[in-house]
Formats: sequence, structure tokens, C-alpha cells
Amino acid sequence: MLVLTLLFMQRDAYKTVTDLPVLVPCSAREQEGRATFLGQDGLHPVRAFADSDLTRKSKGNPLRTMLESEQGFFTAIVALQRALGTKDRLAAARAREGLIKAIARKEQVVLDPDHVSQLASSPGVNPQRAELMALELYTLRPGEADEKILLSARVSEALGSVRLVLWWSGTKFRPALYCPDLKSALYTFVLMKTVAGQSWGVCPFCGLLFVKSRRNQDYCSIAHREAHRVARWRAAKVSNSKERGGKNVTHKAR
Repeated sequence: MLVLTLLFMQRDAYKTVTDLPVLVPCSAREQEGRATFLGQDGLHPVRAFADSDLTRKSKGNPLRTMLESEQGFFTAIVALQRALGTKDRLAAARAREGLIKAIARKEQVVLDPDHVSQLASSPGVNPQRAELMALELYTLRPGEADEKILLSARVSEALGSVRLVLWWSGTKFRPALYCPDLKSALYTFVLMKTVAGQSWGVCPFCGLLFVKSRRNQDYCSIAHREAHRVARWRAAKVSNSKERGGKNVTHKAR
């Protein structure tokens, strides 16, 4: 119902979609109104989820409150959504593979080594491909071999607790999407922004979601791009140092 509502509203103007507030419970200090749509519980304070929620360094950032497996799942969802939007088949295939692995981690799937070995014995199937085939058998539901169905089904499932409501904002009635927690608000907010044509990324350095100012932007800021470059250089230096040390030890032992 939520997805149909968003797509229907998309027909006239993208801005209409982004103007629909995504409401979440909050403290009295943060409130922008009351949950008038909850009947007797309508006195609970609510506020609109915003871009600032995705750039917070504190524990208030919903990505930071998620389990690591849930973070990986969300990141994979964003990657596949972005890849399908660019119509890059290679990028979509890689993103699909990433999402399947993320689902497996989230659902704590344990593969049977014998099954993977059996698949790998098939002509033209290497061990990596065999592992992916096994994960597909263990995680995918009917129809989800198609990445579009996979994305649609999994995101819609994450939006199961979201409600379309009529909210009295204090000055007027407004349609709104009520999310009982930050996790569902995160999925809803990003979905709406995507429908509105905004491109999202997840910074490899800090793990925060950000709006891309250009298509090939990989980091949320120049500072984080440079910090990540330095971190990779240091990691490579340590790795090379260990390899040289290992060779020297072996030489001396001889």
C-alpha cells in the first residue's frame, strides 16, 4: 500500500513525494507535534525524520543503532537500488550478489560444505560461484531470482510496520507516513528520496548515508575520502611489512 501510494504521488511531481513527512516517535524536547492519529495514544510526541538524522555522528543516527548484519543489509539494498537505476547490468549483478550475501548474514545462514563442493564439481562452476549458488538456494524466495523482484520484496517487507496516516500538525491536517521506529523510518525516507530522483551512497570511511552531488561520488566528504586513502595505504604497508618479515624469518631458518 505504501509503495503504491508513493508511485501514485510520483506521477504529478517528485516534490510532492518528498513533502510527505515521515514521522517518528521522539522526546518532548524534539517534538514537532503530537501523534493525533493514534487515538487515545495521540498525546505521544512525534517529529519528522530529516536529512540531518543520516549525518549525525551520535548514537541517534539510525545506521549506528543497527546491528552490523542489518547495516550490511541496508547498504546492499541502497547499492542494488542505485545500480538498477543506472541500468548498468554488471553493477546490478554485483549488487545483487552483495544483497544475497547480506541476507545470508542477517538470517545467519550456514552452508553445508558438502553441498558447496558438489555444486563446485559441476562443469564451469568455480568455488566462488558454487558458494553463491548455495546461498541463493538457502536465502531466495520464489521469484526473487529476478533482482527487481528481490529488491521490491525485501524493501516492502522492511516497510511492513509503516502506516499512512492523517496528521493534525498543529496548524492543519496533513497526510504523513508514521514509522514506529528509526529503522523503518530510515527505509521509508530513503525510498522516498530515491523515488524523487536523489542518488544516495554509503561512505566507506564512516559508514554514513549521504546524498551524492555527482554520480561518481563515493565519499560523504573530501576529508573522509583522503582519510580512507591514507588508511588503505597504511594497511597495505603493514601487510607488505608482514610479508617481508615472514620471508626473512624463513630465510634465516634455512
